[in-house]
Amino acid sequence: MNWFRKNPFWSAFIAIAGGALFLAAGLLWWTKGSYEDAMAKFRESATEQSRLESGNPYPSAANVRKMNTYLDDYKAALQKLKAELKTRMLTEAPLAPNEFQTRLRQAIIRTTENARNNRVKLPANFFLGFDEFVSSLPSPEDAPALGQELSQVQLLLNTIIEARVDAITAFHRISHPGIATAAAPLPAATSSTSPKASLGPKLIEERTVEFAISASPTAGRRVINQIAAASEQFFIIRAIYVKNQKDKGPPRENAGAAAMIPPPNPAPTGAGPAPAATPAGPLNFIVGNEHIGLSARVELVNFRL
Repeated sequence: MNWFRKNPFWSAFIAIAGGALFLAAGLLWWTKGSYEDAMAKFRESATEQSRLESGNPYPSAANVRKMNTYLDDYKAALQKLKAELKTRMLTEAPLAPNEFQTRLRQAIIRTTENARNNRVKLPANFFLGFDEFVSSLPSPEDAPALGQELSQVQLLLNTIIEARVDAITAFHRISHPGIATAAAPLPAATSSTSPKASLGPKLIEERTVEFAISASPTAGRRVINQIAAASEQFFIIRAIYVKNQKDKGPPRENAGAAAMIPPPNPAPTGAGPAPAATPAGPLNFIVGNEHIGLSARVELVNFRL
């Protein structure tokens, strides 16, 4: 102890050196522990890598059987769905341009006769929306698709007519691009065609028609329900606009100006009060005789499966 008192410098030096030695020993012990943990993880990863490299990468036989079962079930369900969708679409058959024009004229005659039998008024010069093909032939490539569309339009019109509407006031077929008459062929394709043209045929194709009818509310509701529930062709009703043909309510009647019918038998003296007189003329019903104007946009869906 006396030596430490006599040599303070060396005392401090020895104390600092001893603390540094203990600190270095602690750091060495902590580093050794971290090194052992890292080496253990490395050996574990190396072992797993060796196992994966030496193992069989393919699934087991049981998993292969399960996968094949799932694939077979999926294919069966897909084929069933395709078959069901094909039954909800009028088929497209090979058709020459002159045959399509003949079918169009026959369809116009049948639709006109059906409308006459059901007392449905049609627009003047009504050609089922195919006005451009009445006097000109379609191209040979488009004739089969137009024949299919003609059958779909005829089915839609028969549905509307047989619902006993008052009149078909408008019927427009929105022609899709690519349809042209034989007298006006499509221009030659250039190198600036859009990239969408090279994607191949679409799985689902839509053709659109718009119509407007005048009918009672019951007939209008029947038209919408039958179009939505059609089983021969898949229709999609995209938009419906309904308007009452009478914008204003019935005018008020002057009760004092109406002629009064006297009671059939005068009341005797001393009897009870006589029944009130009734107004002359037939009864005027305020509700129940409304008629509506209904406009709709309908898509004719084809499945190219």
